[in-house]
Amino acid sequence: MEFVSPEGLRLDGRRPRELRRLACELDVLSSASGSATFTVGNTKVLAAVFGPHDVSNRAEYKEDRAIVHCEYTMAAFSTGERRTRGKKDRRTTELTAVIRNTLEQAIMLEMLPGSQIDIYLQVLQADGGTRCAAINAAVLALAAAGEKMKQSFMT
Repeated sequence: MEFVSPEGLRLDGRRPRELRRLACELDVLSSASGSATFTVGNTKVLAAVFGPHDVSNRAEYKEDRAIVHCEYTMAAFSTGERRTRGKKDRRTTELTAVIRNTLEQAIMLEMLPGSQIDIYLQVLQADGGTRCAAINAAVLALAAAGEKMKQSFMT
C-alpha cells in the first residue's frame, strides 16, 4: 500500500511535511463540570470532567491531595472496522494508566485535599495519535472545569 500518491499527497490529502488540522471545542456537555472535544486530523476525542467531589471509595482517600480517576475507551465505531475489544483490554488499561499519570502531574491535586476528580475520555474517531489527542482533550476539559493546573505543564 502506498502512503504517498504520485501527486505527492498522503492518503488524507496532506503534503508529506504538512501538519494535521487541529480543532477543539469547549463545554460540549452540559452535565459535566468541564468538557471538550479535540480533533487532530481524522482523530477525534471527547473528554468530560466531573468534580472535584467526595471520594467514592474510602480506601482511596488521600488526606493531603485529590485523587484522579480516569477512564479511556474507544467507541466501537471509532475505526473503519467494528471493534470487538472489551472495555478492559490490556492496551486500554495501559493507556488509561499513562493518561492518568500524565494528568496527575498537571493538576494541582494538593489544593483539593480529600476529593476526587473523574475524567472520562471517549475516542470517537481513531486515525492515529489517540493517546496524545486524549491528553489534549482532558487538559482542555480540566481548564473548562476551572481546575488549577501547574504552570510548568502549561508552558
